[in-house]
Amino acid sequence: MKEVVITLMVAVLILFIFKGRNNKYESFVITHIDTLVKHDTIRKFKKGDSIPFVVLGIDTTLIHDTIRILQDYSYVRAYSDTFRIDTDNYVSIQDTISKNKIIGRSYFSNFTQKTIRIETIKTNPNKLEVYLGLLGDLRRFDEKVGVGVGIAIKVPKKGLFTFGATTNQYSLGIYKSF
Repeated sequence: MKEVVITLMVAVLILFIFKGRNNKYESFVITHIDTLVKHDTIRKFKKGDSIPFVVLGIDTTLIHDTIRILQDYSYVRAYSDTFRIDTDNYVSIQDTISKNKIIGRSYFSNFTQKTIRIETIKTNPNKLEVYLGLLGDLRRFDEKVGVGVGIAIKVPKKGLFTFGATTNQYSLGIYKSF
C-alpha cells in the first residue's frame, strides 16, 4: 500500500511539472492563397442616327475640285482606337463615318479581374494529456498476481511517458512515434 501512495505522489508531481511547460507551446497558422480570375468580354453596337454630334468647323485651307470633294464626301471610313488600361484590360472603339455622319459605332471591351483570397486558419497544437489506469500483472516465476495503478502522460512532440506500480513490481516506460 505504501508503494501505491508513493506512486500517486510521483504521478501528481510529474503532472505539475509537465503542466507548467504546457504554456510554452504556441499555436501555428496555416494559410491558403487562391487566385480567382473573372474574364468579361462586352460587345455593343449603336446606330449612327442615335449618336449626338456637333460641327466644330470647316477646313477652308485646301481647295479641291468638285469631283474630289464629292468623292471624299461619299467615302465610307472606319476609325478605330484602343484604350489599354493594362496588359489584360482594354477597350476598343470603332466608328464608321460617311457623308459627314456616323453610320455606326461599336466598342469591344476585355476585362480580367483577379481576386486573391487569403484564408488563414489558426490552430492550437495538441496539449498535454494525462491518463490514469488500473494495472494487473502475473509473475511467472512465483505465480503471484499483482494489482496496482498506473499513469501515462502524453507530451506533444516528446512522446508518451508511463509509470506504474503494482503489489509485485514498478514499471517505467517511454514511447515515441515515428
